[in-house]
Amino acid sequence: MTNPRGHFHYDASNRLTHEVFDLESDRYPETCDRIVNKFDLRAVGELVIGFDEMFRDYTDGQNLVGLEWDNWSGFIVVAKSPGAEALVRSIAEFLGHK
Repeated sequence: MTNPRGHFHYDASNRLTHEVFDLESDRYPETCDRIVNKFDLRAVGELVIGFDEMFRDYTDGQNLVGLEWDNWSGFIVVAKSPGAEALVRSIAEFLGHK
């Protein structure tokens, strides 16, 4: 499924991802906060900030998703548990991508 601003695909580990190309790094914290509040997510682990990437995992108690940013793909939502694909799709819809 393609959108001019983002798209779904399966990564090399066969996890559903949704990439939002036009989201700059300075919007990562605000975007994560909006998603966390909307879907009542809790952080799992620490926020990792590298030279050209940021990422942290979140859970709703049953599903695990990664909210990530890198300079190649922009903002990325990753299903990190088998049942998390529906949550990734809901987050994409919340961000305005279907």
